[in-house]
Amino acid sequence: MMRSFFLVMVVGLPAAALAADFGDSILGPGSYGEGAGGVGAGGVAGGDPCDRGTIFNALKVVRAYRDNEAFAFKHFEGRQLEISGRLVAVKRDKIVVDDKVVFEGFVALVTPDGKAPKPIGLEFRFPLAALKANPQLGCDVAALWAGQFVTLRGVCQGPVPEGEYVGVIFNDAQIAQ
Repeated sequence: MMRSFFLVMVVGLPAAALAADFGDSILGPGSYGEGAGGVGAGGVAGGDPCDRGTIFNALKVVRAYRDNEAFAFKHFEGRQLEISGRLVAVKRDKIVVDDKVVFEGFVALVTPDGKAPKPIGLEFRFPLAALKANPQLGCDVAALWAGQFVTLRGVCQGPVPEGEYVGVIFNDAQIAQ
């Protein structure tokens, strides 16, 4: 009897704990959300059981759009998110549709490793109007440099494919402090 109890304590409890942690690894908090348990992890009474929070790293966002677009659609699109990654560049961009300016401003391209995106990049759009209205934001965007680790915030519009490249667009971007 004592041996059975000892065997259960030594072998059974660690195995049960390992199984509980493994359950999160498929698409759970440790996979696409941040930290152990994730930000806003599911199971909260009255909350969305699928909620994974709003803070992610660039690698997890890129992998979600590459491997499981349903996850990306459910957890990213239409939400304001904070994404951390390496800055590739900040470029001026102007998008005109039917002779109407849809966007004019600067786009910060972020990838997990700071290298040219293959095939997915995260594009944070800083509109000129926002930069003019907030001089400090303009200074902060001007102070960014390639290779820098950044955390940016923006509303995820979703992917916009351009040939082999897919840009995941984040509108109304801000630099997270």
